[in-house]
Amino acid sequence: MAFYDAGHEGSGGFNAGIEQMVTAVLVSPDFLYRGIRQPQKDAKFYALNDLELASRLSFFLWKRAPDDELLKLAKQGELLRPSVLDAQVRRMLAAPQAETLVTDFAFRWLDLLEVDKFEWDKQIFPEFSAELRQDVSTEIELFLRSVLLEDRNVEQLLTADYTFLNERLARHYGITTVHGAQFRRVRLEDENRYGLLGKGAVLLHTSYGNRTSPVVRGAWVLDKLRGTPPAPPPPNVVTDLSTPPARSPRPCV
Repeated sequence: MAFYDAGHEGSGGFNAGIEQMVTAVLVSPDFLYRGIRQPQKDAKFYALNDLELASRLSFFLWKRAPDDELLKLAKQGELLRPSVLDAQVRRMLAAPQAETLVTDFAFRWLDLLEVDKFEWDKQIFPEFSAELRQDVSTEIELFLRSVLLEDRNVEQLLTADYTFLNERLARHYGITTVHGAQFRRVRLEDENRYGLLGKGAVLLHTSYGNRTSPVVRGAWVLDKLRGTPPAPPPPNVVTDLSTPPARSPRPCV
């Protein structure tokens, strides 16, 4: 209101006051960001209160503000109780809104949002297609959903011996026992296809359009899975690897 009062006092009157007030709101960090109260000076660790926990939990799992049930428990001071918190997490993971945990959080974490835009060399890989590219995107989404939303051990992101395939993608992987366009869960015999590192979407993302790249894949593992991104290359190292190799290329996926 202080901004409104300052604008209102001038010649612009009411309209100027409203304009100045709205401008102040739109540039305020408290409006642009989900703020957490400042801890005590020099405090390295501090606990969230119930309302802060409700906000963080809801935006993480649902990408939206807390619903009435979560807010009610937070206002009552009940959310920090382990049994209540566990029950709320399970309730939220079972809700349709939890899909954003896969399509937003996991895809951003693994840097897989742009897989459907991957372009391949059609002369080197004529058997690949836009439909297959879409299939690998569907596969990774279904796989991540099965681990993150079905209460599985997070280690299965790397070790799971199953995936989700339709006939087209199964044949691309050399699997001949899947028929039809519908995706279904399939147990894998080839250990190279286990977990994230065997999924076509990850292999596409860490490939160039004309060949695979152990360097790019290694950097992705260090950054996304280990949390230890590699240092930039020395200035005299050539990083433009767009020229096709002289020898016969290995498949990208």
